[in-house]
Amino acid sequence: MIFLLLDLVLIIVLARLLGGLARRLGQPAVIGEIAAGILAGPTILGAGLSSAIFPAEVNPQLTALANIGVVIFMFLAGLEIDQAQLGGSGRSIVAVALSAFTTPFVLGCAIALGPLARHHDGNELGFTLFIGCALAVTAFPVLARILQDRGLFTARLGQLSLASAALADVLAWCALALVFTLARPEFDDHWRLLLLVPLVAALWWVVRPALARATARKHSEIEMILAGISGAMLTAAVTEWMGLHLIFGAFLFGVVFPRSERPVVEPGAQLISSLFLPAFFVVAGLRVDLSGLDRAAIVEALVIVAAAVAGKMGGTYLAARLCRLDRRTAGALAALMNTRGLTELVILNVGLSIGVIDTQLYSVLVLMALITTAMTGPLLTGFGVRRPASPEAEVMGPHAATQM
Repeated sequence: MIFLLLDLVLIIVLARLLGGLARRLGQPAVIGEIAAGILAGPTILGAGLSSAIFPAEVNPQLTALANIGVVIFMFLAGLEIDQAQLGGSGRSIVAVALSAFTTPFVLGCAIALGPLARHHDGNELGFTLFIGCALAVTAFPVLARILQDRGLFTARLGQLSLASAALADVLAWCALALVFTLARPEFDDHWRLLLLVPLVAALWWVVRPALARATARKHSEIEMILAGISGAMLTAAVTEWMGLHLIFGAFLFGVVFPRSERPVVEPGAQLISSLFLPAFFVVAGLRVDLSGLDRAAIVEALVIVAAAVAGKMGGTYLAARLCRLDRRTAGALAALMNTRGLTELVILNVGLSIGVIDTQLYSVLVLMALITTAMTGPLLTGFGVRRPASPEAEVMGPHAATQM
């Protein structure tokens, strides 16, 4: 318990310092938070010193606290989704999500069969599909953090990118379940993914009206905060059991939670999230080891980054333009969808744990995730999204589109 408390304090301090440094350098704070984990991990400190600071017996407890932080944050992200803002954008969301997933997925499969072929261990189909998934994912929680830092959560651009990323990541997790089936045929419980549709229907048609009726009666602020957090955790547990990851359940519960209670619920939930969320990024970074990269791996990293950026941004931009979004808005949306990081690290850890990829390719893909995430800020500025003096002041530039 002593190490757990000390490590949690260390994580909060490191994440705060490096997150602030990243922001001053024009990057999202999450880059600094992930970097804090990498700096405290074996890449810089070595396995011995890193293990002494973060003992193996503490890591599961830190991971549990980190998951609580991300569940609450994704609940808040879902709470920010405004159905009225998205009215009439359903076709655009589906088109952008499908294109943003399919194009990098196909390019990822292509390079898996070519430049990366030396890394597969005989399960060529599983390896190929996994690389496609790794390139196709958008880091949903990281995107939410960037939108928060940029003040774009309630903007039309932020709403469309968040909804599109959520759908694209659902596709990625479904494809990953297929990879897991190919790599571990002894498991036969992936039928649970089929429960996603009835879960969404139940949340929308049963839970949402029930919550609306409940909030019509008088409740204390603490009761509403506990109801929001408890509901997010319960739904997160359901999607985790389904194999979709807990972030989706928390987000879905936030979407159906009554908007009238947002001013009451947000302050308390944000306080808890700000305490535990940095641990989520730092713990993910602790698992990274970039010290073993050789020259061939650097070349592979360049190929992977090129395919990832071309596929994600190209697919998103094309779909956005076909949906009649103007060039600047389509470009800004493509930059946001190109964000990777946390979800990427989660998927890569799954691939490493089931033996689909080796340690060196894992490290290369982590490098790709950090590079593509770091590109988001400069690209947004290039497409007319101004950086504010403070995150709350962020607005779209004078040439940014309003037609979404």
